[in-house]
Parts: sequence; C-alpha cells; structure tokens
Amino acid sequence: MEFSIRGIGIIKEADIKMDGLTVIAGSNNSGKTTVGRALYAVTSAVEDLAEKQQQDQAKAVFYRIRKIVEPFDGWLSRSRFLSRKEEVSDDLISEVIGINHIYNPGKRDYYIDLLFRLCESMEKGSFIELLIDNLRDVVGNSESAIRNEWEDHKEKIQKECLGAREFVESFQQQTKKEFAYKMIEETLAVEFSNQAQSYITVDEGGISKLEFKNSHKEFYEICISENRILEDKSSFTEGYYDRAYFVDDPYIIEDRITPSYLAAPYVDEKHVQIRIMSHRDKMRRMMRVSDVDRGISETIYREQEIQNVMKKIDAIVPGKVSKGVYQSPTGRKLKVENLATGSKVFSIIKKILTSGDLTDKTLLILDEPESHLHPSWINQLAEVIVLLVKECNMTVLLTTHSPNFLLAVDALMRKYEIREKCHFYQTEFEENNQIKYVEKTDCLDNIYADFAASFAEMNALRKKYMNVEE
Repeated sequence: MEFSIRGIGIIKEADIKMDGLTVIAGSNNSGKTTVGRALYAVTSAVEDLAEKQQQDQAKAVFYRIRKIVEPFDGWLSRSRFLSRKEEVSDDLISEVIGINHIYNPGKRDYYIDLLFRLCESMEKGSFIELLIDNLRDVVGNSESAIRNEWEDHKEKIQKECLGAREFVESFQQQTKKEFAYKMIEETLAVEFSNQAQSYITVDEGGISKLEFKNSHKEFYEICISENRILEDKSSFTEGYYDRAYFVDDPYIIEDRITPSYLAAPYVDEKHVQIRIMSHRDKMRRMMRVSDVDRGISETIYREQEIQNVMKKIDAIVPGKVSKGVYQSPTGRKLKVENLATGSKVFSIIKKILTSGDLTDKTLLILDEPESHLHPSWINQLAEVIVLLVKECNMTVLLTTHSPNFLLAVDALMRKYEIREKCHFYQTEFEENNQIKYVEKTDCLDNIYADFAASFAEMNALRKKYMNVEE
C-alpha cells in the first residue's frame, strides 16, 4: 500500500509505504504530523460509510419534519401532555409528537414515510383539523387562534412540504461517492482547521492531492483546490482501512467528552448533516465508555490474539481505564487525572486493544508517543508496537524525533523478524520551507546522524566548559 501527498500542510510531496510499520523521523515543524492527520481524516471520513449516509439522511428528514410543524410547537406541546394520558386519538399527531425533538439514526425510512404523510395532510389542510380535534377538550376559545395561525403560515408550510419532497428525492439519488467526497472534505476541514492546503499551493492556485493505492488498485485520489474537493478530477472506490485511531496527546484520557451538539456541524447542498468529531474527541469518547461485552467466545479469541502484547502492557499498567477512572487489579481506583503521564500513554493503547474492533485493516497512528517516557519505557513501547504489527497484523504509522525510540524499533523489528514490513522516512526541507519525504529503509545512518548532531554539539560545549572549570 502507498499513501501519497502533494501540497498538504507544509508537505510538497510524500509517497509513504504502508505495509505494517511506517516510521517518519525528522525535526520539529517538519510536517511529520501532517501525514498522519491527512491519512486519518480520509480514513475516518469513510469508515462505515453506508451507515453514516443512512444516519445523515435520517437526521436531515427529521429536521425537515420539525421545520414543517414548528409554527404549531406550542399546540403540539399541549397535545404531548395529553398523549401521556393516552388521550391523543390520531396516529399522525401522536407520531409527530412522538419524535420529541430527538432523532433516531436508525429510523430513516420511517421518517421519510412520516414526512410524506405529514406533507399530504398539510397540503390538504387536514392536519389543522386533526390538531384541533385532539385538543378539543382543552382548546376552548383558542380554536380560532389556531385557525388564524394556520392561515398565517399556510403558504410557507406548503412550500416547506414541497421542498421537503424534492429534498428526499434528491438524496435518494445521491451516490456513495458524492457522500464520501463531502465527508472527506469536511473531516479534512476539522482536522486542519479549514487549512489543509499549503499556503504555497493555494497562492499558486494549484491543486493538492491525496492518493491511496496498491499495485493492483487505486482506492482513492482526492484533488483539492481552495480547500474544496474537485469532484470532477477526483476518484473514489472505497476506503482501505476499516478503522483508524490517531493518538497525539496522552492528556485526552482526562478530558471530558465534547457533546455531539458541540462537534463541528456540516450542512450544505449535499445534505451532510452529521456532526464531524475530531480525532481527539473520538479518542475522548472511547476513553470514557465502558468496555464492550463481547461474549465469552469472542473474548477468548481476542485475548489469544493480543495476549503477548497485553502482557507487555500489563507489566507497566496492569489496570484498566473506564469512565475516567483507572482501576488496578486489586480494585484500587484512581482518577485518570492523577495517573502518571507515561502510564496514560500505555492506558490509551490498552483501551484501543480492548475496546476497538481490531482487524488486519486497523490503522493506528501514533504521533511522537515517546515524548513523556523514560528510555526504559520507550524500549517497552517500541516492543508493544512491533508486536501489534507482527501478531495483530495492524498497520502502524509512527512519528518520532527520538534516537532512543528509533533505535529500539530498529532493533526489535529484527528480533521479531518483521523487517520486510517496516519502512522508514526522513523529512527534508526544500525551498520555500516546504517538505519532502525521503525513504531511508535500506540505511538509517542519515537519520541517526541527524539525531546525533545535536547531542554532539552539546557534548562538545559541555567538555569546553568542563575544561574551563578545571
């Protein structure tokens, strides 16, 4: 597999092989995170694509229904009160009341049917009669007020109904590819704060590209101009990975979940209604939920599959995190805020292993995970990562500027005989401060030399002043 980038962030060009463990090394501000962020954005956008499309359409139709009946919310609230006493007689009124401002993502077809019946009732003028009939015992002298309100809003409501019918017809013609493009576009906007393209590419009016392919198939080629996808120049068949996890901050373990209504909204002419969650919010949500009950057979299978990895992690963090609490095997509970930072790193990986749906198409992106670790724990983290590739067949994209971490991965890939699945890249600056990626898989000497240069500089300085002191 190969992931190619042109003109994203500060990256001029990069062709990254993804066949097991891919390591990107380089200095700060050299675009290492950009690769992971771009790959995560596309992968996350098209995860469970058919399900997302149905949920999106359900939400869109739900809000159309709410918009049509909005002028009568006050009267429907009275009917809602009666419905609790089982006095509402008409099915249509009770169904409109029943959706109760909270949509169910699994009810797309039901919402479409309800919308059509509601529109038919509005167009015939029978809805108002049904509403008055249901409020007969409490409406009193307000019947004329309801009729006047109907006359005031009748034309607008019927236009809403016409628009709603056309809307449903339009999204029923929507293709998977169209929906995928809009999901990718918006997820890139969330991950890159509406600035996925490099300023140089944008200034030159150029096109940026994201491509994923193997020797037999191109999965997608996304062309971007002014941070919008050019659908006529792009292609999309499917995403390759089933699930992606992007870990770049151990402190997400202690953050509260961002409510879905605060996540980035997305509504445009392609009707994408889903709230896009950033990679950090998705990780926050995972860290706060309880472990899934998978049943005995599934649990046994999963434990056998990851047992060697879990032994390594348990040696450092024997407990588990759930709902913001770390619980040790002895039952002692500790708020995750009080967990050591290094332990947070291992706890996040452990949570992914126990809660995630891991397959050979799972992508794990770790952005400088060694930053908070002692060298001995860096070595153990490297072993965990190598075992994830060897025994779980996961794909791992790793960025680092630690010579200790690079050396540990270099040694352990040889110990566990996965060298043929490993690829190494170094970032290099070009003109205009743009970055290109150079593969160093066959010889890591240049990467080690780059890391060693800073150490040698300070070591020489130290010796100089030690001589002065003597």
